[in-house]
Amino acid sequence: MLKSCTYFLGLALLLAAVPGAEAASLYEKARQGVSLYEKQSFDEALNKFVDAQIEQPEDAKLKFNIASTHYKMQNYEEAVKGFLDVAATARDAQLEEKALYNVGNAMYRQGKLEEAVEYYKKALELNPQDKDALQNLEFVRDEIKKRLNEAQKTAEQQKQQQQQPKEQQKQCQNPGSDNQTQQAGADNQTKQPSGSQEQQQMAGQNQQQQEQQQRQPQSGEQSAKQEQAAGSSGQEQSMSTEEAEQWLSSLQENRDKLQKPQQKEGRGMPRAPDKDW
Repeated sequence: MLKSCTYFLGLALLLAAVPGAEAASLYEKARQGVSLYEKQSFDEALNKFVDAQIEQPEDAKLKFNIASTHYKMQNYEEAVKGFLDVAATARDAQLEEKALYNVGNAMYRQGKLEEAVEYYKKALELNPQDKDALQNLEFVRDEIKKRLNEAQKTAEQQKQQQQQPKEQQKQCQNPGSDNQTQQAGADNQTKQPSGSQEQQQMAGQNQQQQEQQQRQPQSGEQSAKQEQAAGSSGQEQSMSTEEAEQWLSSLQENRDKLQKPQQKEGRGMPRAPDKDW
């Protein structure tokens, strides 16, 4: 976890180099500013520090406390400007190191992780024993790795989402493969046997035997009878009414002709004698 505490200078540091005449006025304003800062009344504390700075405009310690107050008010850009001014003008290496550490914290709060790492490293160059700076440096480095991994995962997910519409368009343009697969599955389902394989084989053999028996040639008598029946039925079906009457009349004439010779022969035959002579 980031140690977000910002270094703040107490009254002893602020008044160390202030002469006696000015010390009373500066002390009172600085004391009020420190008290308000500790009560987290940062707006009022900032006003007291600015009033004190009017009397000592180049005082690095006042600049430091003003920048620290801006940090607490989340005015991170103003805080960075103040801390960098302190680091550039301070003649105290310890004060410069604290200012650089606070710049690293302000950069982290703005989401500028790479810049935060650089300022923590600068602070450690001045004071390698600063545990807070070392802890924050490791924390921010881990945070950078974490965010890089999350960004990579997000990029991969977006890439997959972009590829899915393309694959769907290909399937819509070439639906034959899916249709053929579905049709093949349907054909396989229709070809699947409803019963056992043995029963179907037996049924198929019986059907083949019946078809073979129906296809066997018939005997001569049967074929002749069938031809005669077919011929007579064909004649009956093809003979008209007039033809039938003519055929009957011809039959009658033939009968009459046959009867007439028999009658003539009966009349002309000699009668047998009643007695033998």
